[in-house]
Amino acid sequence: MNIGIDVHAAEADGSGNCTYIRQTMKALFALDPPHHFTLYATDLDHPFYGEIPRRPNIRLREIPVSQALIRIPVFLARATVRDKLDVLHVQYIAPPFLRGKLVATIHDLAFLHVPETFSKFFVRRSKVFVRRTARKAARVITGSRYSHDDIVGSYGLDPRKIKIIPYGVSPEFSRGDDGRDDAVIAAHGLHPPYVLCVGRLNPRKNLVSLARAFERMKAEAGLPHQLVIVGKEDFETTQTLAAIQNIRRDIVLTGYVPDAELPALYRKADIFIYPSLFEGGGLPLLEAMAAGVPSIASNATSLPEIISDAGILVDPLSEEDIAGALIRMATEPGLREECRKKGRSRAGLFSWDSAARKTLQVYEDAVLG
Repeated sequence: MNIGIDVHAAEADGSGNCTYIRQTMKALFALDPPHHFTLYATDLDHPFYGEIPRRPNIRLREIPVSQALIRIPVFLARATVRDKLDVLHVQYIAPPFLRGKLVATIHDLAFLHVPETFSKFFVRRSKVFVRRTARKAARVITGSRYSHDDIVGSYGLDPRKIKIIPYGVSPEFSRGDDGRDDAVIAAHGLHPPYVLCVGRLNPRKNLVSLARAFERMKAEAGLPHQLVIVGKEDFETTQTLAAIQNIRRDIVLTGYVPDAELPALYRKADIFIYPSLFEGGGLPLLEAMAAGVPSIASNATSLPEIISDAGILVDPLSEEDIAGALIRMATEPGLREECRKKGRSRAGLFSWDSAARKTLQVYEDAVLG
């Protein structure tokens, strides 16, 4: 079987789409399946591609255009014919015409439900092309039951063609301190104890409400914590930053943190919180639980099924609820230890190896019908 995979998202450091495709590819090639793979990139000089095994059945091809409106319908479409693909795997948007069967990963439909957290152009484009891709695909992959049901309901798809493949969590997050954690957090200006939140600086992540709730926590309980927000710039970042920085001084915004440094930030955190308004999977939540950080998450969309009973769920629209959960987690040692143990156990159920095996089965099912 000749499998083509659009891997350009692996070049977008600090995004969930990037983590998904990188980890899936690494786990997939660790299986050494007997198929031929062609990976379509836009920047072959990106360091990630140095991690791809050099084998006769794996080849990297560069698409010389990064602009999606040209890259996808023209260059990627031509590549499927030139490379005689049996199946093409994309995230969200596929060429209108291609050779072979189509597998599409659609993590969520946030652009439909919280359109105000994206540019108007992105929303218009996604409404047209993601729907078309979902309907054209032989198989759709998504990471949660919530997203599965949302895709079925929004697009009227046959539920049987949508495969739920939970995301994994890299083993780096569950490993202990190798002696460098203190240096890493010091380099970012962090001083434990701190509350950690990881996610792009987008209004959907609910960071302004988190900052206000944190201020309430400090005022009501007098706790010594910092609030550390890790994430790259995104839609309306300027407004988000301005609102947060007006609240108080013990909030640290690190910006983008490289993957190699993230585990240290998790391991040293006192509490992890993820009060997002909309998520299809919640990779940072899995990473925090794997690192043994007592975790708090929004009770919205996919997050309850990810955290299960391994942490505290909060109403993301209630700053009082968020602050109360932070105070409880910071002041109740028994609760913290219970969440730490349950979180590690819960995260142990998610692996990229399992995700890769299931993804490979989806490719085979798509071709065989």
